[in-house]
Amino acid sequence: MLFNDYPNITYTLNNKNIELVDIFRNVVFKDVDLSNSFDEYYIQDGETPEIISIKVYGNSQYSWLILLINSIADIENEWFPSAKDYAKKEEVNFGGQAFYIEDLPDLQTGDVIVKVTSVTNNEASDIDENTYRHIESFDPYFRKIRGICGSGTFVSGNNVLFARKNDSGVMDIITFNNKQVTTIKYVEEYKTSVDYFITGNNVVLDPYRRVNGNTIETTSVDPGTTYSNSSDALTLNNFAKTLIYRYGASGGLLPTGVLKTTEQNTNFQNYLNKQKIKVLKPEILSVVLNALENAIKSDLIGRVIKVEI
Repeated sequence: MLFNDYPNITYTLNNKNIELVDIFRNVVFKDVDLSNSFDEYYIQDGETPEIISIKVYGNSQYSWLILLINSIADIENEWFPSAKDYAKKEEVNFGGQAFYIEDLPDLQTGDVIVKVTSVTNNEASDIDENTYRHIESFDPYFRKIRGICGSGTFVSGNNVLFARKNDSGVMDIITFNNKQVTTIKYVEEYKTSVDYFITGNNVVLDPYRRVNGNTIETTSVDPGTTYSNSSDALTLNNFAKTLIYRYGASGGLLPTGVLKTTEQNTNFQNYLNKQKIKVLKPEILSVVLNALENAIKSDLIGRVIKVEI
């Protein structure tokens, strides 16, 4: 492995001198001509760096070189996963539901969203304690809550409140904008929820752009605008006419020429981007290994070392 060739340096920890590998030095390749030095390689389902090393170089001992060349430090998260592992991670990272709301409460991971069945003066007078979700995240830009686990069914138009466990273990209702309750504008699976809006020409659109019928106007409104009620002139002229409000209020429908890129789309594209890597041409392996060894064993402590091929 690569660290076998790294020199040791002395670290001082708690007034004690400890000799450890100089993990702060790094090696990068300078002015690389990809066509002369590297081949493109598409990782096949389930292949590890060791398997690719065997296929390209005849043995598994150069797996570290494959990782180094592609700047992969965290193989768990940066290496191209198998289809099975990808599906598992997608369920963990993109499971649950997305709830679009009108307000901007200060929500945190671990809070709870609960269905409200009766409202009096903007406060919950009755709740359905069997309809709730744990809040995994809140995206205030899209006013989108990711809810996981829990029970019951939420639908568009439901009134909801949010609660947070205090230091005594009791769930306190979260107050925002001088009220406890807001309304869900739209519910969809989180993996198919909005990551961003685009035009047919793949131009990313600000979700706070005004919408006039099917026309997207050039002006945008302040994303901090809060909803009050349908008769409020400021709301009607601002947030209630934005693209993100239109998306929620119309049940996921968008104006002509506007598309959404989903969380799932983005995640899958990131997945595919990891499949293509560079591998060093076998015929120059020994030359590069010598250059790497000389660079690593130099007296440059804790430095980024550039190796030119």
